[in-house]
Formats: sequence, structure tokens, C-alpha cells
Amino acid sequence: MEQDFVLKIGNEIYRQIRCGVTMDVIMSWGVSKRIATVYNDMATLALRVSGVLHKGWVYISLDEGRDVYIVTLLSADKKNVVSVHDEVYCEDLGGLIDSLVERKTEWTDEEYKKLALEDSEKKLN
Repeated sequence: MEQDFVLKIGNEIYRQIRCGVTMDVIMSWGVSKRIATVYNDMATLALRVSGVLHKGWVYISLDEGRDVYIVTLLSADKKNVVSVHDEVYCEDLGGLIDSLVERKTEWTDEEYKKLALEDSEKKLN
């Protein structure tokens, strides 16, 4: 797979994530690396995250044949697949990633604020 194509797809994936959630949501994921790569023979955007729910990698791969994304959560060392979410549409990317990395949809604002504060304190110590 050509590197130019992989970079183009990686940038498009990131653009589509940004269309689905605000920048402060993306920042809450603690993204420290953003890499365009190939995973399972698909152009992929890899994000190193440090959220409340997941600390490790999120791989967003374009399944061109089905015109959907596959979102894969990997451990920090990339050795263990934590979960795989198949058939994700572009408009759902940001919300799905947020619910996997930072905030469960059923949490109230109060619950989230408490957990996020505890997580931040752990990271600082």
C-alpha cells in the first residue's frame, strides 16, 4: 500500500472524527501520538490514548470494500487486542471512540467529572 494513500486516509479519518465530536472531547482522550499506518492490510489511523476507560492504542481502519471503519483497541504495548468494533460509519466514529476511551454513555456529568478528576490525579502522581 502506498504511503501517500495511507497518509491521505489517515488524515480523512481524523477529519471525520473531528466532525463527530468537539475538540475538547478529542483532547480528553489524552492523544499523545497520531500515526497513519497499515493494520490488517487496511489504511489505519493509530491513536495513542490515555483516557479514563482505556490507556493504550485505538486503531481506526478503513474497510474500503464495505465503506465502513473497524475500530480496534489495543493494549499500550500493542500485544493484546482489547476489543474490536466492526461496521462503524463515519458519523459514529467520534462518539464510539469517546465511549470506549473516555466516557460511558450512561454516566451522568457528575459521575464523569468525579472519575475524570480521579484519573487526572493518578496521572500526576
